[in-house]
Amino acid sequence: MKGNTLSKILLLLIYLCFIAFPSAAEKITIDTKPLAPEEAFVMDHIIVGPSEAVIRWQIPKFYYLYKEKFIFSSKEFFIDNIRFPVPEIMEDPFFGSSEVYHDLVEVTLSLKPKTKKIITGILNVTYQGCWKGGICYPPSKNSIKVSLL
Repeated sequence: MKGNTLSKILLLLIYLCFIAFPSAAEKITIDTKPLAPEEAFVMDHIIVGPSEAVIRWQIPKFYYLYKEKFIFSSKEFFIDNIRFPVPEIMEDPFFGSSEVYHDLVEVTLSLKPKTKKIITGILNVTYQGCWKGGICYPPSKNSIKVSLL
């Protein structure tokens, strides 16, 4: 009798877990195909001040970018300050405990021309992300033409 009651309680708890947490059951279906990296991590930028640029990535559901994989460089500009939003910590199957971004990430850069005459130059941006369906993309490299105000 005691074992029967315990079994009923266990079944009830399992049932309640499925009702209470439907989003936990959300999974990537087998027929889902991963996006190309340029579709998964759409990057754009805006100049928001005389020496400040915001680089933004729109990230679809089931994808994420690694904070530690961002690299910014330029031959024309000094990059004095890089401000990231607070990342999420997740246990990543590729790199273990990692700081990542989902949905949208905006990184603010302080840029100073290396010479006084240059206000336009190229900003090189490298980043890396993954698809939760089991693909980690190689690092992506893009160049952005930046014209300071």
